[in-house]
Amino acid sequence: MAIAIKTPATLAEALRLAADLAARNEELERQLTELRLNGEYPEVLRPADMTRLLRIGKSSVNEMTNDPNFPVLNQNRKKGEAVMVLKSDLYAWLKNGRRAIR
Repeated sequence: MAIAIKTPATLAEALRLAADLAARNEELERQLTELRLNGEYPEVLRPADMTRLLRIGKSSVNEMTNDPNFPVLNQNRKKGEAVMVLKSDLYAWLKNGRRAIR
């Protein structure tokens, strides 16, 4: 899911936008590093694992997994069955800028 960004009209707005984007990027890099290095989590992640690992809420995980580009392992899952994703695929999906984590 892409985030719409209003084009800054003034230098001050442009600097604020740059600072916000740098902060988001720093947080994403921290999360990606943790994802890569953390052996505490299994190779196949479920929503509860993603919630703890990325430090986001259940609704954010649901929004993320509803993205058509999200690398779901069990595409043909039954209703009520948890989404599963390979940890390496999640890392690659985040690294490629598919979704900014709030």
